[in-house]
Amino acid sequence: MTLFLTFHGVVQGVGFRPLAQRLALEMNIKGEVKNSGGRVEITAVGEGKALEKFIQRLNSVCDGCTVKETEDMHFETFSIAKSKRDFAVPVITPDIATCERCEKELFDKSNRRYFHPFISCVDCGPRYSIIENLPYDRENTSMEGFKMCPECEKEYTSVSDRRCHAQTICCNSCGVETNIPVGEVVEVLKSGGVAAIKDIGGYHLACRADCENAVKKIREIKGREQKPFAVMFKNINEINEFCEVSEKEKELLISSARPIVLLKKKKEFAPSVCKKSDLIGAFLPCNPIQLLILKEISPLVMTSANITSQPIITNDEEIKALGVCTLSHNREIKTPLDDSVLRVLENKAHFIRRSRGYVPLPIALKLSANKDILCTGGDLKASFCLVHGNKAYMSQYFGDLENHDCMMAYTQSIERMKRLHGIEPKAVVSDMHPGYFSSNLFNSDYKIQHHEAHCASVIAEHGISERTLCFAFDGTGFGYDGAVWGSEGFLFDGKHFERVFHLDYVKMLASDDVSKDASLLLKCILRSDETVNKALDLNINTVLSSSMGRLFDAVSAALGICDYNSYEGECAEALERAAKSAEKEFVFKSSTSMQEIVLQAVNANAPANEVALGFHRMIARLILSQAKKHSVKQVVLSGGVFANSLLLSESEKLLTESGISVYTNEKVPCNDGGIALGQAYIYILNNQ
Repeated sequence: MTLFLTFHGVVQGVGFRPLAQRLALEMNIKGEVKNSGGRVEITAVGEGKALEKFIQRLNSVCDGCTVKETEDMHFETFSIAKSKRDFAVPVITPDIATCERCEKELFDKSNRRYFHPFISCVDCGPRYSIIENLPYDRENTSMEGFKMCPECEKEYTSVSDRRCHAQTICCNSCGVETNIPVGEVVEVLKSGGVAAIKDIGGYHLACRADCENAVKKIREIKGREQKPFAVMFKNINEINEFCEVSEKEKELLISSARPIVLLKKKKEFAPSVCKKSDLIGAFLPCNPIQLLILKEISPLVMTSANITSQPIITNDEEIKALGVCTLSHNREIKTPLDDSVLRVLENKAHFIRRSRGYVPLPIALKLSANKDILCTGGDLKASFCLVHGNKAYMSQYFGDLENHDCMMAYTQSIERMKRLHGIEPKAVVSDMHPGYFSSNLFNSDYKIQHHEAHCASVIAEHGISERTLCFAFDGTGFGYDGAVWGSEGFLFDGKHFERVFHLDYVKMLASDDVSKDASLLLKCILRSDETVNKALDLNINTVLSSSMGRLFDAVSAALGICDYNSYEGECAEALERAAKSAEKEFVFKSSTSMQEIVLQAVNANAPANEVALGFHRMIARLILSQAKKHSVKQVVLSGGVFANSLLLSESEKLLTESGISVYTNEKVPCNDGGIALGQAYIYILNNQ
């Protein structure tokens, strides 16, 4: 019997063809296997039961296959054939952390890849960051120019070897090379210096986490005053020494994605590492260079090598301008990728940033698009989305599109992802803000309100179709009436959104300073400054706002906790931190007036932390009261404000105690990094 099999799903870059060859030889099946664009095609000749078992085994590691009986064919053996250029929309593998077997070989003195900085196999190593074209063959990656030595070539062509058709194969005798020995960088770090280290997706700046001067130097290089740095540890035991780690958090930390996970701090580093934060962004090495360095010195500050607000550096010449010891290599990075960042809340993983290790895996949708779509997202925490059928391919994080380099990286990645996935959008969907770069880059066919997109991102993730009350709390978003929205409640009927809640509008200065300087914001809300009042009364560059994000800033400033955002969310984080330290709360009277809420905080006869706790709980009660008012059985919570773990947990507690189901973002960030998914789903809902 001869069968023609087509396998779909994650079949590129995961050793699928060598696995098929090994199984076929074991089961006395003859034929061939080949990449065909984003699919794998197999012609298999054998007995019926053997073929059935063969298909069953391969189906267990992919998304299934189509089977077609064809005319009898003759093969001498089962082989891996030359790839075809035919194109189907593929599922491309993200970059995979060094596997346990490769790590063991890395430190085995008897192994020929002992201390090899680029050890990998079919189960691990760079994937998306080095792919130039599909199918995933060596000549279509950054490995194209590296000739294999005889020993590597033997492994590459041996069906019994786990490096059979491992496109990143190389060793100490061939392949990728570093510009200086890894040991040289280790000595620089040990002596208290700063080093730039080329990673899979770009450069990191690194230094000892216990060296205050070195940490301060990195802050000077990046222009980053207060935002905490991520810290890389050599193993999970060392993380346990410095942080509280739950089983769910451990699961994320040791996963093949190796994300940064925000953990509760229990031991201090140098003061400038975390600044005032009670959290540590902890992560483990994801590649051999990091493993080699962390083996000798750990823990290390390990932060993306970029000037604040600019994209991660991948260019060797650009990194030299920073004037620090640089460990580089000669494998080109095709796609820049920052580290992914997650946090566990109520035993669920929530993305802060979705990038390396997860992109470009698609998100499966309950509904299918009737045409290919490009959704451009927003300008802050920018990411885009390509949609084909019921698959949404979310891009990595890019930063603020107001920065020219971020904009260039964003537009180049759109073209790259379109090419790799073979998607040519027939519709473009964007935010309705008239001034967004992302909304004006292309001729948009469909404009989506910002906060509806936030809510729809959760609806898309969970496949919600029933009547639901949806909340989107954030700093800013353009509303239908031209006001700055940010505390929105919508009733969702399965297809459309109806705005049913928001904080009362407050007139504010239409300046970026208001989103940074909370003391200036406070003057706008309380009308406490003569000059500001004149500008507001005369409508000189003013705007109406219902922003929940700005309310958090204002309360933080009113309580004397923090009055300036040197990075996004700093005031709100400080307010949350203060609230968590309180043993009891000051009870706020529920209100939708920003001015009344702030005045309650100002006039409260209680410690600032108790007032902060009371404020968080009052907002949670507002959510519950709206849920009861509209008699809903389920609630959606999205928007950057819900990155606040205290507000999220208090809201979920009140809602679930009242028998109301709560849905949040789990596959994309709740911040603007997830709105492209919501844009896609709204378009699909309205174009069935």
